Amino acid sequence: MRRVLIILAGVLVLVLSWGLPASAATGTGSAKAATLADCLTSEHVCVSSDARSLVSQGDQSQLERQIGNDDIYLVVAPSGSSGYDRAMRQLISTLGAKHGQFVVGFLDSRLKHFGAYNRGVVADGVAASVATNVVSKHRADGDIPAALMEFVQEVQQSAATPGTGPGSDGAPASQPSASGPPVGLIVLGVLVLLGAGGYFFLLRPRSKRKRQEQEQQLKEAKLAAQDDLIALNARITDHDNDVTIAGDSEAAAEQAAALDAYERGTHALDAARKPADMAAVSRAVAEGQYRLACAEAVAHGQPKPGRRPMCFFDPRHGMSVADLSWAPPDGGPSRTVAACVDCQRVVERGDQPAMRLVRDRSGNQIQYVNAGFAPSYWGGFGLGGGMFTGFLLGQALGGPGLFGYGDSPGDVYNYYGDSGTGGDDYGGGDFGGSDSGGGDFGGGDNFGGGDF
Repeated sequence: MRRVLIILAGVLVLVLSWGLPASAATGTGSAKAATLADCLTSEHVCVSSDARSLVSQGDQSQLERQIGNDDIYLVVAPSGSSGYDRAMRQLISTLGAKHGQFVVGFLDSRLKHFGAYNRGVVADGVAASVATNVVSKHRADGDIPAALMEFVQEVQQSAATPGTGPGSDGAPASQPSASGPPVGLIVLGVLVLLGAGGYFFLLRPRSKRKRQEQEQQLKEAKLAAQDDLIALNARITDHDNDVTIAGDSEAAAEQAAALDAYERGTHALDAARKPADMAAVSRAVAEGQYRLACAEAVAHGQPKPGRRPMCFFDPRHGMSVADLSWAPPDGGPSRTVAACVDCQRVVERGDQPAMRLVRDRSGNQIQYVNAGFAPSYWGGFGLGGGMFTGFLLGQALGGPGLFGYGDSPGDVYNYYGDSGTGGDDYGGGDFGGSDSGGGDFGGGDNFGGGDF
């Protein structure tokens, strides 16, 4: 109860300080982050190092101040070889795991394509329309920072929740009269105290449930990760007994690198305290599987393979060798998935490979892609040239529950079909003479927008 009183007293101080300028409460956090997920945890604007020519550090800071605490996020980075729409889905996965509602604008610095996605912040279609409008307005002058600022401003106006307080559109904020009696503020303070007290007691149980949910997801993810590490260790042990690898110094070096990755994975597993931490384990496992594939190739006189996702059907099978068309057994639409050699043979002969199973909190076995922790664990990715490359599932990840069979409710992306209904739009377009234009990017997702 003492903590409650302290919190409520702080609220009262804020109310009585109503006349302070909004800028006094606006901080500028560090934009440095090891991964995109890390950046989006602490920042609203994330710009990769190779996109600085489009959005400077000063522009980024100004956008952060403009957004304030609103549920608006901007990412400026290259999409990689898999294209804009899959990159956007990775963003949605990352934000959807932490936020119930948000708007995200994504500027592909490689294609200069800008689009937006909305989940519950504005009305259906608004984010797409705003993205398309700002691109159209600034396509000729190529002023990308101005376009992003106008995008934020229009979204804030549509949501009626401006993130920088009164006057955020450039108009001076109205100030309370210094000569008037403070009775109104006192009454308002009392009302806020009462409201904050009720809110606190409602919020606390909800926070507890959320914490318990994360603890359960972490427990389930650690069990799955232990299986992945055991499978990786078994493959490393098998390679230790391979005289072809042992007799080749370069192959042996790749083998040693795989062992290093395994050890990093075990350390990351021990250090994980929340579901998002498990992405470090998945990255280490994927690196180990890749190094083993390199060792095999070098030992047999072949070039090292390029990096590929793990086998979709069971990541423990190791790195995939091919992309193939696969339809789920319930008759859903075909999708392109990554498969190892053995699973590829099963599909090509018309059969269904065995999908990996994990246990849910009730002890029932479910397909691993339907596990609640799947996006945070198997959907790991890092910033850089291949920022949106999912290490284990390629670019398939899109959000919690996204791999379920059948129809997806509302704003959940369904891996076995098109995106769900519910008005989720990406909007946007291209800056600078591209022929791709805005609108439909395939897969039933309408991102809107255009090219600069």
